[in-house]
Amino acid sequence: MSIETVDTRARAAAAVALVRQRAPETRFLPIAARPVPDHAGYFQVNRVDRTGRALPGGWTFLIDLTKRTVVRTSGDPDRLDFAAALRRGTRA
Repeated sequence: MSIETVDTRARAAAAVALVRQRAPETRFLPIAARPVPDHAGYFQVNRVDRTGRALPGGWTFLIDLTKRTVVRTSGDPDRLDFAAALRRGTRA
């Protein structure tokens, strides 16, 4: 296992912990985090099914771990607009 893999797992766990802290209703739900491609430092946290796939029509959080903040939320993981979420001055 490479250092990069360990670091990614630790950062994913930190993203999940941040969501659980900010959204207590997620405490007992299965959720998982993954890095956002082409956007270093950001993780997408989704509600998942038993196989670990994001639930369609579920919800998703975009997390900035460098600032320890939730950048944007969406009711549907497939509809989260990363480009708009990362532009300054857009509504979250």
